[in-house]
Amino acid sequence: MMFETNNFISRRYQLQAQIVAKRLPQVLQQRGLEAAFAEFLLTSTQGMVLLFAILDLPRVRRLEAYTTPELLHHLSTDLQGLPVFLSNSNGLRYAIPLSPIARLPKVIPFPGVTDGWVQLGVNHSGETISQPWSRLGHLLVAGKTGSGKSVFLRLLAYQAPAGGAQLLLVDLDGATFPMLTNHPALLAPIATTPQAAQAAIERALGECDHRAGLYMQMDGYPESLEEYNRTIVRHGSDPLPRLLVVLDEFSALMTTLGGPKSSFANRVAELGWRGRKFGVHLVFAAQDFTKQVVGRVRDQVSAAVCFRVRSLEAARAMGCPEAVRIPESRPGLACTDRWGLVQTFYLDKRMFGQIGPRAVLSRQEQELVERALNEAEGKMSIPLLVSWGMPERGARSLVESWELRGWLHQDPTRQNARYVTPKLKALLAAFTSNAKSLSSSQSGHTASSTSN
Repeated sequence: MMFETNNFISRRYQLQAQIVAKRLPQVLQQRGLEAAFAEFLLTSTQGMVLLFAILDLPRVRRLEAYTTPELLHHLSTDLQGLPVFLSNSNGLRYAIPLSPIARLPKVIPFPGVTDGWVQLGVNHSGETISQPWSRLGHLLVAGKTGSGKSVFLRLLAYQAPAGGAQLLLVDLDGATFPMLTNHPALLAPIATTPQAAQAAIERALGECDHRAGLYMQMDGYPESLEEYNRTIVRHGSDPLPRLLVVLDEFSALMTTLGGPKSSFANRVAELGWRGRKFGVHLVFAAQDFTKQVVGRVRDQVSAAVCFRVRSLEAARAMGCPEAVRIPESRPGLACTDRWGLVQTFYLDKRMFGQIGPRAVLSRQEQELVERALNEAEGKMSIPLLVSWGMPERGARSLVESWELRGWLHQDPTRQNARYVTPKLKALLAAFTSNAKSLSSSQSGHTASSTSN
């Protein structure tokens, strides 16, 4: 066993680190695991003393057994309450703060939107925690009333449309997202009932089908939204927007709609594994989670964010047992299984009046409208779109979404088929006019350059 240290660390912390380094292997052996440590590293950063217990991965069998919430809680308990975090930034290691964790400010205002990135908060070292949207993945979020969960969900929902994304929101009590009612970035109205939540999941799956059809038509068969958008932009068309799906009160939804083995749970799981390929981000949020509910989605999420919760069981199900120690006086402080303790950014609800989504009518969708107007007298029915090569679920998602936006309407004089509305015609005309103006401007610029 190797033990490295920094000479500037006090003798007291060095002795404490030696005790912890001897105890950790014993705890693993008690649980039937090999004490497969490559080395222990004692270091000081930002005034904080940390011991890293680095695992020798070639010797580790059943890797998942070394990362369970139960093991982390057992380690913490055996070390007299010292917090134990997982760190996978360089291999796999346990991070154990030996000095008191620095107190973060109680309120850190949101610094503003950064294009292509989602900003989450600040960790105990003062570092901003942010991720490119392309690497954010799905999130699991828990926290009781007043803990900061709703503010965090709004933080995500604020940054998504500001970056051009669409939204699907489930808000059963109507208290989390009232400021986004009728917002043009919504792919469908905010779902406030379990039945509407089911419809939202189906709408998201329909969007996956729609995008799958677009991917199939693209040279090279793209495997991610980034790959598809890079190619489509080279062809002179608009990129597809991301889609943020927030399922607030997810535990209550799961219970109401049949539990973890229900068809609803299966459809959510399907959206989880399909969605990442098509730029769909899922946020599962609730006041707390049971182990059974977490079990359906835990393998699909990239990070768990746990604010103050009611019970240790809920915190352990999230993989964040330290969350039970968060005091009521610290709203916005969260324990995560990916970034440690984080003070999430505070976003004033009044800021929502300042956001507006980018245009979401892609070039392919413009072509569909033009074809409907030129070939079908403006008709855009599901069978017609299917006959043009669109998957049925994708066609259904498209026409229902456009009807909700006022872009299509059902004509009772023509068997209630859906037809393009003046609103959509005006939108198409605006796109066409802008494209012609841009082309004319570029031609003029070229001619001017040539004459000069």
